[in-house]
Formats: sequence, structure tokens, C-alpha cells
Amino acid sequence: MRRTLRLFLMVILTTGSSFGLTISELKSLIDKNSLDLSIGRVSVEKSELLEKSTFRSYFPKVSLTGEFDEFYPYTSFSSKSWNQQYSLGVSITANPLNLQRNLQLKVDRYSIDVNREKLEKTRLNLYYQGINYLLKLKALERIIEIRKELLKNSEKILDVSEEKYKKGLVLITDVLKSKANVESARSSLRKAERDYNQTFNNLNELVNFSLSENEKPEVELFETVELPEVEKLVKRALSNRPEICALRKEIEVAKLSVKIQQKTLSPQLNLSASYTRSDTKIFPENNNYQFSAVLNFPVFDSGVTKFKSLAAEKDLVSKEISLRKQENAIKREVLNAVESVNSALEEVKSSKSFLEYSKRAYERTFNEYKLGVSDIVALLQAFDNLKNAQESYINSLLSLSSAYYELKRATGELLSGGRK
Repeated sequence: MRRTLRLFLMVILTTGSSFGLTISELKSLIDKNSLDLSIGRVSVEKSELLEKSTFRSYFPKVSLTGEFDEFYPYTSFSSKSWNQQYSLGVSITANPLNLQRNLQLKVDRYSIDVNREKLEKTRLNLYYQGINYLLKLKALERIIEIRKELLKNSEKILDVSEEKYKKGLVLITDVLKSKANVESARSSLRKAERDYNQTFNNLNELVNFSLSENEKPEVELFETVELPEVEKLVKRALSNRPEICALRKEIEVAKLSVKIQQKTLSPQLNLSASYTRSDTKIFPENNNYQFSAVLNFPVFDSGVTKFKSLAAEKDLVSKEISLRKQENAIKREVLNAVESVNSALEEVKSSKSFLEYSKRAYERTFNEYKLGVSDIVALLQAFDNLKNAQESYINSLLSLSSAYYELKRATGELLSGGRK
């Protein structure tokens, strides 16, 4: 029974270690652990509390009062003396008619939406940043594999040169150059491993260090992608990007701010009711009741309201211009991203051809060196070309994949999913 249980646990652990971090899982971790998103959520919660505060101002206010006075003179029938006056009371006040407050409540609700859109903008940028790290990790993972293989090949070259040196077919220079090539390959491998670890640390910081050290990227580096028409991409971007949505909400806030200034000379109704008991005794017995209704209707403020309204209208004009500017910026981002994707596609084709030629050239030169019809310089040159071609190909895949997700960021589609 114990043996069966151990085998079962080994299967589970082996299977679990084969899974890596996908883009979907990365997004979930960012949503859950990102400190930048936590800051944005606090801003949303703050705006929600301000809206509740404005709404609660519709309700009456209740106040309790207590008063004690020591006064002189207190004139009695025969003399003057010190005496005390005690008073206890409760009052209720309300402001049921306030047109400015009605508009302020709408402003507060739009402000909640603005902060939510700003939160979505932060989320979009974090998604793209995290995906870029994940793509780079995948590329570095493959480059590390390439450099390990190149290290093995450099050791094979060293073995061949040493064997030929022993036979007197080459000079000691071939061996020395081969050893230098091995050390260079080993150093290159270490640099790739360093870059991988540093990139992983950057990604881990993004998710508040919630990743385990053995977490591996599970993401595809694209060799080709297909794009919709540019007009459709621009339309998606102007519809999806949170910056556009936020500015449209800010324009509504600016319109309401104009109306708030214009309502400065609007009527207000204040109601109040109070009940007090007062006497010279510590427990007062005399009852007092008071009710009031005050309608305040300002009609002239020497033009203050007019000029404040005109100033608020300038803010509205500024917001409308900012919206057009943001739309142009987003359109430019989409066009540049499409250009980057198309350029990266050409780069992938070129680097793939270069890789195929470099492989054949290296294999041929290596065989020629073993047969003695080629020298060590030509072999090492072919070796370097192969290394450069392999890494150039991986980097071209990284550039294409990064450009593709940059386009997804520019159109705002990263927020709703997209290609994994």
C-alpha cells in the first residue's frame, strides 16, 4: 500500500512540474497580487465613499445641545446675586432643495467611473509588461538551450583539434583557439542564465513575488500572425481603450461643473426644528419649541457666477481637445504597432533563411576540418555564424510576439482576452 502511495505521489509531482505559467494565469496573478492595481482600487473606493457622502447630505442632521451659564447680577425681590442658567435641547435641520448638490452627486458618480477606467488603464499596461517578461523568459529559455548545445559543439571542436594535434596534423594554435572558443561558449551560457534570472525577478516583482523559483513560462513565440484590416484595428482601439472612456467621462464631469457654477444663483430651502428646556435648575422645566423654513433665492452677485461659469466652460473645451489628442495618439500607436508586426514578420523570414544556411555551412566546415581540408579559423567562423543565426532567429520570434501583443495592448484587446 505504501509503495503504491509513493508511486502515486511521484506521478502527481512529476505531472505538476510539467505545467508552466500561461498568459491567462499571469493575468490572474496580476489581478490578485499587483500593488499598482491595489492602489487603483483604493482610489475607486475613495470616490465611492465621496459619492455616498454627497448622497447622505440629503438626510436631516440631528444635533444635541447642552448649555450652562453663570451670570451676575440675578435680581431678586430683595437683592442681587450670582445665579445659573441651564439649557438642554435637540435640533433637526435639512436642506431638501439644493440644485448644486443634485449636480454634485452626478459628478461624484462620473468620478467613480473615471477612476475605474484609470484602473483599467493600469491593468492593461501591467498585462502587456507581464506578457513581455513572459515572452522574454521563453526566448531566453530557448537561447540557453542553444548555448548549451553550442558549448557541447565547441567541446567537440576542441576534442578534434587535440586529436589532430597529437597526430601532428595541426599546430598547438588550433588547440589554443579551440579552448578559447570553449571558454567563450561557457561565458555566453552564463550570461544567458543571468539574463533569465533577472527577467524572472522583474516578472516576480510585478506579481508581488508570488511566483515560485522553479516556475517556467508556458507561452508561444509566434513565427507568423494574421492581422485584420487597419481600419478595424483603429476602431477597436477607440472603442476599447480605457483612456478614451475615461476622457469621455471627464467631459461629462466638465459639463456638470459648468452647470454647478450656473446654479450658484438658484434657490435653496432650509428647514429646521428644535426643542429645548431651560431653567435656573440643573434639570430644566421650561419647554421651548422652534420651527423655521428659509427660502434663499440669490439674484445678483456682481458677475461672480457668470465668470466662474465661463472659466468652467474653458475646462470643458480643454477636455474635448484632450479627447481628440488622445484619439490621435491611440491611432498612431495602432499604426506603429501594425508596422512593427509587419517588419517583424520579414525579420523572421530572413533570420530563418540565415539559420538554415548557417547550419549547412557549419556542418560542412566541421567535416572538412576533420578531413584536413579546412583550417580552424574557417571552422570557428562558421561556428560563430551558426550561434548568431540561431539566436537571431529566436530574437526575431521574440520581436514578432512582442509586437503582436503590443498591438493587442494598443487596441485594448488584452483586457478582454486575446490570443494566448
